[in-house]
Amino acid sequence: MSLPKLQGYKINDEIASGGMAKIYNATQISLNRPVAVKFLSKTLLDHHEAMSLFERESLIIAQLNHPNIVQVIDKGISEDSRPYFVMEKINGIDLSELIGEADLPYGKKIDIAIQICKGLYYAHKNNVIHRDIKPANIIIDQHGNAKILDFGIALTEKEGKSDNQTTSVVGTHGYVAPEQMQNYAQATIASDIYSYGMLLRNLFQPFNESGTPPPAIPRALSDLIGRCTHSQPSERFSSLSEVRDLLLRVSQGSHLNKSKLAEAHQDTKDLSAQFDLLDVLCKTTQKRVYLFQKKSNQQLLVIKRQIANTIGLKQARILASLKHPNIVQVFAAAKNTGNFILITEYLSGGSLANQLLQDMNEQEFLTQACQICAAIHFAHQNNIQHSNLSPENILFDSKQNIKVGDFGQTRENTDDNSYLQRYHPPGKQAFSEQYDIYSMGAIFHHMLYGVPVGEPLPKRQRKLSFRLQKLIDKMLAIDPMNRPTTAQQVLVELQRIARSGMTKTQNSTISKNRQESINETRKKRKKIAKKQKKDSSISLKIALVISILTIIGLVAKNFIK
Repeated sequence: MSLPKLQGYKINDEIASGGMAKIYNATQISLNRPVAVKFLSKTLLDHHEAMSLFERESLIIAQLNHPNIVQVIDKGISEDSRPYFVMEKINGIDLSELIGEADLPYGKKIDIAIQICKGLYYAHKNNVIHRDIKPANIIIDQHGNAKILDFGIALTEKEGKSDNQTTSVVGTHGYVAPEQMQNYAQATIASDIYSYGMLLRNLFQPFNESGTPPPAIPRALSDLIGRCTHSQPSERFSSLSEVRDLLLRVSQGSHLNKSKLAEAHQDTKDLSAQFDLLDVLCKTTQKRVYLFQKKSNQQLLVIKRQIANTIGLKQARILASLKHPNIVQVFAAAKNTGNFILITEYLSGGSLANQLLQDMNEQEFLTQACQICAAIHFAHQNNIQHSNLSPENILFDSKQNIKVGDFGQTRENTDDNSYLQRYHPPGKQAFSEQYDIYSMGAIFHHMLYGVPVGEPLPKRQRKLSFRLQKLIDKMLAIDPMNRPTTAQQVLVELQRIARSGMTKTQNSTISKNRQESINETRKKRKKIAKKQKKDSSISLKIALVISILTIIGLVAKNFIK
């Protein structure tokens, strides 16, 4: 069987084949790196729906950037007119091959479950629904990292809501949610949660043909799986963030390898008597961020340790004595042998950085922007400058309320300065309120336009109000003197724009309601008039009948005489 040809790549051999596509092991010639190339099946080149889904898969995955989701490198049409896209090559085996192995430790199963949950939750936060979660679409690499594959029939939540037609492309029996059986296009986040629950069930209690009872699992895990796979979507978890946090509580750190555990215990040995380690949220040369559970009341807390620097300690100590609904609550901040230990509340909704791919309308943006600006204004009132504002330290709670963290914790040279520069003024400007205002403007630009400042704007841009565009342009002025003087000024203007937008919406609603009321009144009048006409007709008929009967009676009376 001949292998396909693709310019710039050497196709080596076939890895896998499915109903829609074939995947090949290949080498990118220019960089001499191994890749995987996915081609649409030749038999489906005239299938409009399959072509559309295949094209959308590459676009969806290319936008998603998460360690537990496969990365797309390139896409196009081959010389023989076959659509293709190129993915990172992952050396490993799919989860279906691992399930049922007796030597797969319980802790490793928990680790895999948590990784898949994190990747799928990230996709959901960007309005992408997978629709075909199953063990065969999860690959475990040689380092134990789980990656979600095959978004071939994925769709955005918006597409799912607007698509009124059924689709002939379906998922895998045994993993498809009951509500998807009639119309697979009408998938929701709840449908993915069902499929994920079935994956967990097969991961922890695999079917055994010999009839051997499945291994026992903790009651909390069994209840979690049961709720994920409930037949009614409304009875399932509303978000995978809830599932992730429950899995972490069930794990109690058992999913972490020995080196991570040892390092974490060394970093937080002074706190081990009061807290149980649940997860490692971040690890760099400069800092460690851990998720802990307080032993006394099972409260989840974040404990951050900055290595060999105490930048931000002063700001954290001030914030520990203050409270604002849009600022991450600080419980304690301390210096320990040149390191900085910070204990804060845990926010389950993730960061703004993980939600920037989704479409955001102006009113939704204004709600979030006002919350960000309110936090910065409050901090400035208390003589606290942020100096490092970025989408990464703008967090969401479980109800999607925004909270800003990391005040004063500027990055070191060893961190990713290219990312930092996206949201900070050009050149070497002194930290000030105007510095924070520029950073807010850069974040607002990214939220509204979908790209950071300096990158080409997308061809299809949403139409923004002139006042909002003008405000953001002013916030992004190169000269600090040309920016708004205070965050309060920005907040007041945002609130005015929001009220203006609400007024227009309300006026539109009022106008619509008034027209509906007029139409309803007209219908009632027509109905009454029709009834009156009918009643009048009946009355005339009755009067005519009475008149005729009277005449007949008189004639008869005269005749008898």
